[in-house]
Amino acid sequence: MHLINDLCSRCFAWLTNAAVLLSGVVLMVSAVHARPVDEVVASGKLTVFAYSDYAPYSWLDEEGVAQGIDVEIGRHFGQSLGVEVEFLIRGADENLDDDLRVNVWKGDLIHRKLADVMMHVPFDREVDARNEFAVLTSPYFQENMALVFNKKQHSSVDTFGRFVTNPIAVELDTAGDFFLSNAFRGQLQQSIRRGRTFGDAQRLYETGEVGALLGSRAQAQWVAFKSTTIDSAVVQPPMPGIVRTGWPIGIAIKHDSRDLGYALGDVLTDLAETGEMQAIYERYGVEWLPPELE
Repeated sequence: MHLINDLCSRCFAWLTNAAVLLSGVVLMVSAVHARPVDEVVASGKLTVFAYSDYAPYSWLDEEGVAQGIDVEIGRHFGQSLGVEVEFLIRGADENLDDDLRVNVWKGDLIHRKLADVMMHVPFDREVDARNEFAVLTSPYFQENMALVFNKKQHSSVDTFGRFVTNPIAVELDTAGDFFLSNAFRGQLQQSIRRGRTFGDAQRLYETGEVGALLGSRAQAQWVAFKSTTIDSAVVQPPMPGIVRTGWPIGIAIKHDSRDLGYALGDVLTDLAETGEMQAIYERYGVEWLPPELE
């Protein structure tokens, strides 16, 4: 009987503490106020999140100025709303859920700094469903996996089996890394050269240490575009066993800023319809592909 009472009292204490913690979370979420479109316009500023060290999409140049495809699109957002654009440039967190929490609806632990819109969000309905404080919307590009290779080192690449005995670079802990690590029953393990960032992996390719680099199609095309001293080709060999070889890219806004999402979605549609979206991508050597939705 004492044991039952003890367990019940512990359950009550746990439920009480949980309720307190939950109320704290609710208060904390409520404290980070959303900025619907009218408030953004009235403030004269739109804050746009973009990933750091993520060429050709977004990065900071030597003078600390934001550059890249997503940055140019973000500037078009500001022009359409008639406001100044402030870029919030940060590195990726452990996963997309963490990125949405830190950049869209909760903020970082120290400054609680948030963006009004987050660029380059993989458009996934499951991710959208489990992140109730963020909304994924307005896909504007179709991303795929691809390989860039040095034609002086490889006459052609029809299969990743070529890299059982030839080195290949990839960014650490990415979909490409996981694929190469498991391809051909692990036979590529000794050939993989991992960069901490994609830029590190790109340098392995540009210095000639490796003759091929795996990444997204846009990254591969960017490398071929920038590496003018290397005769490069971009291909998409079969990737058996990989979960997904392509995915649409969109934006994310806070759940109670949907009207801002609609306004920015209209900008993205207009950019695609006028051909400006294609022109933006072409400036970085990337072919724009419309998003493929399920």
